[in-house]
Amino acid sequence: MNVKDNRREVRISADDDDLLAEAAGMTGVSVSEFLLNRAIADAATVVDAHHAIQLAEDDHERFLKALDGPVHPPKVLVAQAHRARRLKRVD
Repeated sequence: MNVKDNRREVRISADDDDLLAEAAGMTGVSVSEFLLNRAIADAATVVDAHHAIQLAEDDHERFLKALDGPVHPPKVLVAQAHRARRLKRVD
């Protein structure tokens, strides 16, 4: 069982409060439970959307070809890497 020991507060208008109370009553839960359930579901959707990349079929194929193809790093990046190797690290 999850212990609910954290608290969040939010300020809302009277109209929004009435709407939330009506929606919670229609679903048979408290306003707090209604808000928490909706917020958790929406948060999970947002996080999942940011953790996954969906590509169209042709974009997917181009992406795989780019991963499997030869590496051609920009010359300026190669030069910076060589300079970085010559520097002494001081930790």
